[in-house]
Parts: sequence; C-alpha cells; structure tokens
Amino acid sequence: METYKPRVATVIFICFLIAVFEGLDIQSMGVASPGLARELGFSAGEMGVLMSASTVGLMIGAALGGWFSDIYGRRSVLLVSMLVLGVFSLATAAASTFPLLIAVRLLAGLGLGGAFPNLIALTSESAPSRYRATALSLMYCGLPIGGAAAGGLLGFLGGTEWRMVFWVGGLGPLLLLIPIAFGLPAAKRSIQRPANDFACPSDDGLDAKLLGARAPVTLRLWIAYFFTLLVVYLLLNWLPSLLVSQGFSGAEAARFALIMNGGAVLGSLILGRLVDVGRPRIVLMMVYVGMVAALLILALGPDGLLIPGVFAVGFFVIGGQLVLYALGPMAYPPFMLGAGVGTAVSVGRAGSVAGPLLAGLVISAGVAPNLVPALAAPGLALALIAGLGVLRRLPGERPR
Repeated sequence: METYKPRVATVIFICFLIAVFEGLDIQSMGVASPGLARELGFSAGEMGVLMSASTVGLMIGAALGGWFSDIYGRRSVLLVSMLVLGVFSLATAAASTFPLLIAVRLLAGLGLGGAFPNLIALTSESAPSRYRATALSLMYCGLPIGGAAAGGLLGFLGGTEWRMVFWVGGLGPLLLLIPIAFGLPAAKRSIQRPANDFACPSDDGLDAKLLGARAPVTLRLWIAYFFTLLVVYLLLNWLPSLLVSQGFSGAEAARFALIMNGGAVLGSLILGRLVDVGRPRIVLMMVYVGMVAALLILALGPDGLLIPGVFAVGFFVIGGQLVLYALGPMAYPPFMLGAGVGTAVSVGRAGSVAGPLLAGLVISAGVAPNLVPALAAPGLALALIAGLGVLRRLPGERPR
C-alpha cells in the first residue's frame, strides 16, 4: 500500500504555504481598495484598472511560468516567482502614484501567475498516484485560506491600515524562499520527452506540444478552464450586489465571505479525495450539478437558505475548481505538464476577467441581481461538456 513519505509531505506543505500567500495576494486589492482609494484619491474607474493590472500579469505569468518550468525545473521558477511577488507586493505598499501602482501590480501578477501552475505540477508529480487529487486539494485549500486571511487582517486593523495587507503579502513569499530552496525537489535542467512518445511531434515548440496531436485535449481543457473561471468570478462579483439588495450590511457581507471560504476549503478537501477513490467523471458531474444547485438556492431560495447557499457556492463553485485543476496532470505527461497547465490557467484567467465585466454590464443595464445566475448556466454546461471530453480522451487512465 502506498503511503506518503516525509519528503512528499514536506513538498505538499510548502506548496500549501505558497498557495496561502497566493490567495492573500489575489484578494489583497479587493480588501484594500476602499482605504487605498480614499487615501490616494483614486476614482472608481482608476481602481478598476488597478485591480485588473495584476490579473493581466497573472495571465502572462501563468503561461510563461509553466513553460519555463518544463525547461529549468519547478523549483527554479517558484523561487523567481516568489521573489517577484514578494518584492512587488512590498512595492505596492510604498507606491503612491497611479502609474507606479499599475506597474507594480502588473509585475506582482507576473510572480503570482508564474507560481500557481507549478504548484499544480509539483504537487501532482510528488504525490503517490492513489493520493494525487487529495494532495492537490491539500495544496489548493491554501488559496481560500489566504483569501480569508486578507479580509480578516484588514478587519482586525479596523479597515484603515490597508498597506499592512501588502506588507504581509510581500514578506511572506520572501520568507518562503528558504524552504522552497531547501525543501523542494532539486531543479532539473530539463524534463525530457520520451523518445517513443508518439502523441507529440518531434518539434518542441509550443504549438507542437499543445496544438499538435494533443490539440483535442488542450482545446477542451481551455474551454473548461475559461468558462468555469468566468462563472466563478461572475459569481464573486455578483454576490455582494445580491447581499446589498437584500439589505445586509458590509459587516454581515464579510461574515458571508468567511462562510464561503470555509465551504471552499471543505469542498476542495472532500472533492479531491472523491476523485482519488471514485470515478472522476462522476465527481466532475456532481461538481457542476452542485454549482447549479448553489445558484438556484441563492437566486430563488428563501432568506433562511442564504447561509447554506453561500456555503454551497464555496463548496462547489470555488472548491470545485480543484477537480478542474486535477484534469491537467491527467491530460499531460511530465515533460509538458508545466506548459499544459500554465496555458490552461492563463486561459482560465481570461475568463476571470470576462466574468466580472459581464456581471457589471448586466447589473448596470438594470437586470435584477437574482437573475444573474441565469447567465452562468450556459457557461457551466459548456465547461462540463469540455471537462467530460478531456476525460473521454483519457479512457480510464490515471497519472502514474
């Protein structure tokens, strides 16, 4: 029977800590924006540009970070990514002009994006095959924990010391450089392609790796990532409007955010284990059915079901992303895992930009907040079909 070795547990724990600070940074601009805008006098439009800058950097960083890790090794790219994230998170706290803040948030996003696909790749490569999705879930739950910590930290400080979020978010990644350097597997100069790998042409270019013989899997994976992240961020943008429309205060909304993140942690752990012990197709269908059920509870359910509905959003919508991230290691062999997962994460982040834009447009057009979930249903259907298509291209195979 396979068991976790201490080295594997160490790798997963370090990746979890990195994910915590990734989650903190993802939420940092959102929780700090009221105090930052008030102190520096930025308009709502300028704050929207600032919050988009790190997302643009993340999209670029995810593609580059995954690609370079297949050449130089996961550890090397994680070291560079955490250094960049830490330095430019600290720079965010020190910056005071609009152009400078755009620059530092864009660069922080590069570090943020470069790290995440390598966390997926490194965790899946290090864990025993029978516990691979479980290991990914243990790593992934660091994201909602970090997101909750960002809001909790600012709430503890009374909402005024917005710079503290970036001080913590910058110092943490820098302190993690030592455990990354000494606790993760040694960097490899290159992850070689087997000579008999018929599924990939001899050319090592990006188009040959991902859009050659593996194009059907790659395109399905991109569709699943794009529409799932579109729906996730549409919901995250829509949920505050729903709570406000139902008369909840900002403090009550913050408590709902904690409930949602708690559901995300529990969902990632339970769903990851179910992938390992059950059939991934069944778990994938369960996740998307759960997403639709959570939307219906929030949109149509009575007030008494609001807390269960918010918890279900965390469990299925945010925690369910873990199942999607588990598809990458199933779809690609080690020599192209970083590039495959990195580009999929990058495409998914394009969906995360489109989701809030879509929600903002329809709410601004006068559509009632409780009708927004109807917009999510087609995207969820497309993501489910694409995800099942990925699994159909891998008939019964599990990563080895």
